[in-house]
Amino acid sequence: MILTAKWLLPISSKPIKDGAIVIEGTKIKDVGIAKKMVNKYPDEEVSDFGKAVILPGFVDLHTHLEYSVFRGVCDDLGYADWKIQLTIKSRVLTKDDWIHSAYLGALEAVQSGITTIADITKSGASLTAAKDAGLRGIIYYEVSGMDYTELPKIMSRMDKDVASWTDKVKDSNLLIGFAPHSPYTVAPPLFKESTKWAREQNLQICTHLAGSKAEYDFVKYGSGQLANEYWDLVGWNGILWQPTGVSPVKYLEEWGVFDGGNILAVHCVQVDESDIDILKRHGVSIAHCPRCNAKLGMGIAPLSNFLVRDISVGIGTDSPASNNTMDVFDEMRIGLLVQRGITKSVDFTAEDFVYMATLGGARAINMQDKIGSLEAGKEADVIVVDMSHSHQIPTGDPYSALVYTANQENIVLTMVAGKVLYKDYSYANLDEGEILKKSEPIRRKVKQSQTNIPVKR
Repeated sequence: MILTAKWLLPISSKPIKDGAIVIEGTKIKDVGIAKKMVNKYPDEEVSDFGKAVILPGFVDLHTHLEYSVFRGVCDDLGYADWKIQLTIKSRVLTKDDWIHSAYLGALEAVQSGITTIADITKSGASLTAAKDAGLRGIIYYEVSGMDYTELPKIMSRMDKDVASWTDKVKDSNLLIGFAPHSPYTVAPPLFKESTKWAREQNLQICTHLAGSKAEYDFVKYGSGQLANEYWDLVGWNGILWQPTGVSPVKYLEEWGVFDGGNILAVHCVQVDESDIDILKRHGVSIAHCPRCNAKLGMGIAPLSNFLVRDISVGIGTDSPASNNTMDVFDEMRIGLLVQRGITKSVDFTAEDFVYMATLGGARAINMQDKIGSLEAGKEADVIVVDMSHSHQIPTGDPYSALVYTANQENIVLTMVAGKVLYKDYSYANLDEGEILKKSEPIRRKVKQSQTNIPVKR
């Protein structure tokens, strides 16, 4: 199979005008100028996409597919209020509801050109949906708990569940990881013991870290909404929390959470230079979620400070509950413009953000040898973006056009391991009509559910 288009972006090398990619089985066999590839492989079937860009599939470094039915339900709230409202409304969902919600997320991911996800889930719904959709990625088993006495029970359940999940992803493109939720929901001993256990199991680890001022105030000062309303809501009000006097990043370091590396930290907005030094020292990778960070009033991550230290950074869309869409184009565009605004410079380029959404994300989860760029021998995770619209022509710089003019609706092909998952608005593995039909009643139920805690605006 040969795919050709006006532009091909290998990511690891310069763009190829009038380029082509040759796919054999699950792998990339060759890339180059279209005429040369067609002549070199005369027996291969050729699909010409015309005014389009061929590039590696997007690596969405932070998702929660199972929260997709919450799109638009908890809008215009700061992080702590959003978390409280989301927690309350989540209680009306059944096990089947979570699965149907995750299918809705998988539907959007495939249609958005996302081929690899790093998804945190407590219910396991994301595993089911991602597997059926044919996506690649890591499904992180989420753990939380602030009651020290519950540690043995949590660890026992964790061991059994992860073994079960690992069995379920056999013969798929998925791996199982481990995710202690955050510093404000995981007791220090649980953080320490569970991450130690995860490394013994050779599991990649992911945690939300230093995302909001509310989290920072909770960890360092033991104050704020998370220490009060949220803890009351989840039944931890009887548990003593001693203010640590340090930042969330320093707090996790003191408890040995970073020992051994292999950690993906999500957000990392509320960090200073000493925190960044800690992240670098321990080889922590970062999932950068610019739209979620801005929408929930969490702040703006010091991206240039991460990259100057050669910290691995990729792009995450977070969930439709916080971000409304899983549009990586929007994530790149807004992320780039926000950084230029705060740095008052144009040091960041469109190419930088496309890199973070592809090979940078792959590097952050240790998959750079398999995905993230179009090179012979790598997995054939490929997407095609239509660039034929009036607002995109002329396309002199494909990186610029992708970041400044494209959106998720411009995806015309999504392929994982040589298999087409989405083409010309049709899904290979998912029933769009059935998924949308089942999602709507769940969404209505969530929207109509009552919250008992007033929102502080």
